Amino acid sequence: MRIEDLEAQLDDFDFERRKTAFLKLSEAYRRGEISFPPPRPVVNLHFHTFFSFNACGYSPLHIVWRAKKEGLSVAGSVDFDVLDALEEFRFGGFTLGLPVVSGLETRIYLPEFRNEELSSPNEPGIAYYMGNGFVRLPEEGTRAFETLRKLKRIAQERNTKIIARVNAYLRETAIDYEADVLPLTPSHNPTERHIVVAYARRAESVFPNPRDRARFWAEKLGVREEEIWALEKDRALFYDFIRSRLMKFGGVGYVQPDAGDFPRIQEVNEMILSAGAIPSFSWLDGTRSGEADPERLIAFCEANGVETFFLIPDRNWNIPDDEERKIKVQKLHEFVETARKHHFPVFVGTELNRYGQKFVDDFDSPYLAPLADFFLESAWVLWGHAVLEMSSGRGYTSDWAKRTFKSRAAKNQFFARVGKRTEASWEAVRKLGARSTESLLQEFGG
Repeated sequence: MRIEDLEAQLDDFDFERRKTAFLKLSEAYRRGEISFPPPRPVVNLHFHTFFSFNACGYSPLHIVWRAKKEGLSVAGSVDFDVLDALEEFRFGGFTLGLPVVSGLETRIYLPEFRNEELSSPNEPGIAYYMGNGFVRLPEEGTRAFETLRKLKRIAQERNTKIIARVNAYLRETAIDYEADVLPLTPSHNPTERHIVVAYARRAESVFPNPRDRARFWAEKLGVREEEIWALEKDRALFYDFIRSRLMKFGGVGYVQPDAGDFPRIQEVNEMILSAGAIPSFSWLDGTRSGEADPERLIAFCEANGVETFFLIPDRNWNIPDDEERKIKVQKLHEFVETARKHHFPVFVGTELNRYGQKFVDDFDSPYLAPLADFFLESAWVLWGHAVLEMSSGRGYTSDWAKRTFKSRAAKNQFFARVGKRTEASWEAVRKLGARSTESLLQEFGG
């Protein structure tokens, strides 16, 4: 089978089929039929997989494969409300010798910010929140397990509300959640983006004539037919436009969230910590009222168990408007420097859950270059955490770490050194886990 065909098979919804393809590709690499570049000082810790929504349809194994091909130093999976990618992503990374980590993204309600916007625009008090560096799943029957189930249930209940509203509006192209949406994801964890794809496909089926379809969308989306013709040339723009007009704030399908729809930070932190991961607060762009004062936000986060921050750099500099770019670049640097001053690692990535997003950030960009070393150092902290947590339960948020390190700065330095010096192999992880505290501190500091 050709390399291209094997790579395409990496996205098969059947795990055994994609695993078989991955192992064949790995063998081709070991035989020298495929070559990889040496690792570059670039990372992406925020890859959505097809277990939530990936714009390229990539499975966890496909992301690992491409990350190795592109020379990433560390790769991280992140999915909405599920940890379905964790074991597959780790298997792929260790097979190819690529440091990998896995995370989860959800939303929480913060009553302290009930009148201020954070990372969820137009929804005061609601923030995106993450756990990074998971090494295991919550045990069934535990409160953490129930919290994880609750996160997925909340998201799916919101999906059905959105579909009911949009169906009533679109009528001719109404979709069925179970028949049209659930099959688009291997683990029945669809997002708004899956719903958009389902509506677009139904419109193509109901209106096979492009002119009829353009007329339909123009009427329903409130624009001229010429604009639909232009948008349809770029699937990314068109899908985003449908989503913004129908499902986001102000759209017919928008569901105004209620505070009771989301868990509190303490509940989610308990789940994250029980699975050996690190609580991470998502920062948007600094222009929202709740993000206006970095010192205040970081102090709040520190007091509420947040250990790290996560952001998407492209939002702050890859912007066509010069004035907007200037403001957001300034906000980005201000926030990152404040986090660095307080010794909080900052993780970065591109998401890859929207058409047109990059596979990896442009760390050489003049807007990111001054921050690139810190982003890379933070990634090594996360990998260092993962290998020590999975090997011996001595990760970044462990009781061992609390006893061992007198300061956040010392802890960061230690875990970054562990990350830089530990390869992605089970043998290396086992050897690391067998070492004494004295031996680890002697080599890695602290």
